[in-house]
Amino acid sequence: MEDRLVAEAAVLRASASFDRAVRAYTLGVAKLRESPWLLNKLISREVRFRVIGYLLYLHADRALFGPNGGATYGRLLETCMRRREVSPRVLKTMLALLQLSGFVDVRRGEKDKRVKFYQPTDRMFGFVRQWLDYAVTSLDVLQPRMRRAEMLRNDPGFIERFLVNGGRDHVDDGPVASRMPKFVAFFGGREGASGVILAVMQAEFDDVPLPSRAALAHRFGLSKTQVTKIIAEGVALGFFSTDPAAVPSSTTELREEYRRWISLELAFYARHMQPGQT
Repeated sequence: MEDRLVAEAAVLRASASFDRAVRAYTLGVAKLRESPWLLNKLISREVRFRVIGYLLYLHADRALFGPNGGATYGRLLETCMRRREVSPRVLKTMLALLQLSGFVDVRRGEKDKRVKFYQPTDRMFGFVRQWLDYAVTSLDVLQPRMRRAEMLRNDPGFIERFLVNGGRDHVDDGPVASRMPKFVAFFGGREGASGVILAVMQAEFDDVPLPSRAALAHRFGLSKTQVTKIIAEGVALGFFSTDPAAVPSSTTELREEYRRWISLELAFYARHMQPGQT
């Protein structure tokens, strides 16, 4: 059976503007990964980011779950465990951190006070806007007539539509990341790897020297030792090569996988970032 998302991604990669979109994506995601320390830690691994995504979806889908949304612990656990994507321990830890950091409030159910609804705060939605900004900026390079950045700024229903439609698709058809397990296991599964990859790619796009390991560590909230280990792991996986000074650069495999990953992500965003009904 044809994977429609893979086909949609291939169309984006064939666009004459795709290289410019890849650079816009790289700059945007790197900026997101430079967020304040706590937020950076919360999104530094795919599994943590996935908890946030599921919480946002369940809260937003009030048509399905009612006026309080559906982000209860029970529904979050069921969603996370459907494909064994997130363990109960990680879910509990993330929920506690999101509350302590002011990204989530808890409200008791009106009919059953034992039920707790996890509800995103204004601080969380500020992060969501920053997250979606790199997506709409990149898509506007490829599909300028859609004017998605303008929709994000001016359409009050844009974010909720994306969270509901994208969330349902993600839950029903599986995560985008499942199409690229090797790449995502490193890019999204190894803490700090995404930042190092983004920096390597950005330096190569701009034809400038890669910053030092100490500078990369400072930029992405890592230690110099973490950066060194990430580079060594990337070399072992075939994603980096190093020169005599141990400075990493991308391999053909990384460049191809990186472009493919961006095309898949942008295809998913494009599918669910549509104008509202008038």
